[in-house]
Amino acid sequence: MNVQQQFAEEVEFGTDFFAEQVSVSHSPIRFVIDFVRNSPRIDAATQSTKLITSHSVLLLDPFLAKEFLSVLNDNVSKYEKRFGKIEKPEALKKFEAEAKKEGRQPVKQDYFG
Repeated sequence: MNVQQQFAEEVEFGTDFFAEQVSVSHSPIRFVIDFVRNSPRIDAATQSTKLITSHSVLLLDPFLAKEFLSVLNDNVSKYEKRFGKIEKPEALKKFEAEAKKEGRQPVKQDYFG
């Protein structure tokens, strides 16, 4: 007897978000990818401006993290073949040059943005 079970499937889509920074860390069992964005807000009660920092965190097991890296590399390669090489924005180059001129060395951090 061939018995097939039918399951109802419902798909929930996540919220799109923009990230200005991302940090990556890991433990023996997972990789943690923390996408960060900052948004200025005006507090209606005090009429003061404050900066709201939001985090969207992605947890991946090591195998999936490696697969994600492979897919991302493939897509960056395809993007660059179609649209040209991805380079550091001019504003960031200018900022780094000014910092160097002032004697401040860029610090290697575990995030980029």
